[in-house]
Amino acid sequence: MNSEEQTGGNNVGKISVLNEIFEDVISDASDLIKDLNWSVKTYLLFGLITILFGVQTLVYNIDSIQEHLYIPLFVAGIMLFAGSAQIFNYFRLRKKYTRLFRAQDELKKA
Repeated sequence: MNSEEQTGGNNVGKISVLNEIFEDVISDASDLIKDLNWSVKTYLLFGLITILFGVQTLVYNIDSIQEHLYIPLFVAGIMLFAGSAQIFNYFRLRKKYTRLFRAQDELKKA
């Protein structure tokens, strides 16, 4: 058996595996989009929660910060940055998958 026949056999095996995967994705597309939509929304939720914890850390430890103990300030800054990054990811992913979410909404209405 030459190398071209082996490569062709490998490609046929890969194609059949990919076909099975795509059939599963197509059959579960509605659930997949719902899960994706929920996952994108959790970025916003946890971003807001993280920012609130950062603000709470600043407010609660204001006396420590005035005494030049900067660890609470560092922790609050990290939390504010992480929350902002989460919210940025929410908007980025929402924009990326807008077409998919619209299609899901149209399927719900039909």
